[in-house]
Amino acid sequence: MMPLSGCVRLRRLARDGRGVAAVEFALVSVPVVLMLLTLIDLGFRSYLSSQLQGTMDQAARRVTVGGVTTTSITNFVTDRMKRILPGAQVQVVPKSYDDFSQVAKPEPITTDKAPIGTYNAGDCFTDLNGNGIWDSDGGSAGNGGGDDIVYYVATVTYPALMPLRGFLGWPSTETVSATMMMRNQPYSAQPQPVTVCT
Repeated sequence: MMPLSGCVRLRRLARDGRGVAAVEFALVSVPVVLMLLTLIDLGFRSYLSSQLQGTMDQAARRVTVGGVTTTSITNFVTDRMKRILPGAQVQVVPKSYDDFSQVAKPEPITTDKAPIGTYNAGDCFTDLNGNGIWDSDGGSAGNGGGDDIVYYVATVTYPALMPLRGFLGWPSTETVSATMMMRNQPYSAQPQPVTVCT
């Protein structure tokens, strides 16, 4: 059995309120600081995403009038993004299509042999990009020609702002992307796709 003086000391310790605020602050401050850093990180990501989309809109307007190369568009987007984030890696990938309905779709199979619904040897297809091979995405690399649909995908990879991401097991980089689809001006005639049988 505990001596009487020991019980009294425990009661006094239980009633002692000194240092409680420091302990409560320590318990609450870590999650609050993590939440604030995460909100700042998400806010910056949203800002960068908005800036990238706006830059893509400006770049796409340049393409529609013709005579603009893929390199010049990539340089334009890269220059704008590096003003905000000098250490960012920027990639712009354009693909051109004959029609809006063909964007990011496989080349149509015109004669389908079993198994039905998938391309296999002996099938005929419309070669939309003119490479002689059936593709799961019928687009052609680059800005295309007159009256083509150009679909751009821009990706920006940058070092994350929140320094504690590694402790949480998150990657040290963030990636945002934006897309834009425009029709070129009809400054030249489109070549007609041919049917290819294998």
